[in-house]
Amino acid sequence: GVHPYADPLSSINVHYASEGQELGWHFDNSAFAITLLLQKPDGGGKFEYIPKIRNSDRKEMVFDKVECVLDGDASEQIHELPIEPGTLVLFRGRDSLHRVTKVQGDTTRMLVVLAYNEKPGVELSKEARMTFFGRIGTD
Repeated sequence: GVHPYADPLSSINVHYASEGQELGWHFDNSAFAITLLLQKPDGGGKFEYIPKIRNSDRKEMVFDKVECVLDGDASEQIHELPIEPGTLVLFRGRDSLHRVTKVQGDTTRMLVVLAYNEKPGVELSKEARMTFFGRIGTD
């Protein structure tokens, strides 16, 4: 099945990234996400990923592979997905390490993210919601 998060904050978000901001290498918590680029920055803000670097269903953590990426030793494995405003992307980020490079210029990068799970009742922890959204969302 396809289910939104049970908590009130995690299923739909708009990400803003201004000059100098980036989103470092990470895996997603959700089973998959749909993104829609609303506004492209003047430079940078590129979506890069390493497909299927792990299998989260088998609880693979792949610390050694992630360390290689963070150390800059995996450039040949990195793919870039060119996206323009209006591009809709379906992405399984739970098993693909990915990032957004540093934004350059005066135009803010704006991206809508819709996150879904395979089972109902999934929610981010209160700590994760405070980190991502600055609030828990029960107000």
